[in-house]
Amino acid sequence: MRKNRAARLAATALLGIGSIAAFAGTAHAEPIDYVRIELVELHCQKNSEGDHDEAYLKITDANGNAVKVWPGNGIGYQTMGTGYVRSMADGNGNAALILGKEQARTLTLWDKDTFGGDDKLGATLVTGSEAGSETQWRSVEGSGGVYVIGYRVVDI
Repeated sequence: MRKNRAARLAATALLGIGSIAAFAGTAHAEPIDYVRIELVELHCQKNSEGDHDEAYLKITDANGNAVKVWPGNGIGYQTMGTGYVRSMADGNGNAALILGKEQARTLTLWDKDTFGGDDKLGATLVTGSEAGSETQWRSVEGSGGVYVIGYRVVDI
């Protein structure tokens, strides 16, 4: 009786291990589906200071670092006054604009100051799940300025 019981326990243990191994063999990670934020336009509804702002846009990358994405081509900022509209297409080559569909990034608009720290003109959260939708228009406000950022999220 003892040998029989020991044999059954051993067989049950082997079956359990075999089931775990089979389960582990079939489990595999789902591939990440990536999207790209495509910057469209920036509209200045009200600039924050004087006759114009010196605007630039940063995005948080996958590591949480703020990376400047607009204006591109080595330009430090774009002059923005009330009523100005600027294309943001020159910032679209930046790798920080790529994210997974289940991820999110923060776009933050800044006003460059010659002395002291730069002024935050506002921020908006963009999610990868927005892919396939039309152009999104997000209003951001800060330091007395009011801006509208246009962007799309596209599958890649």
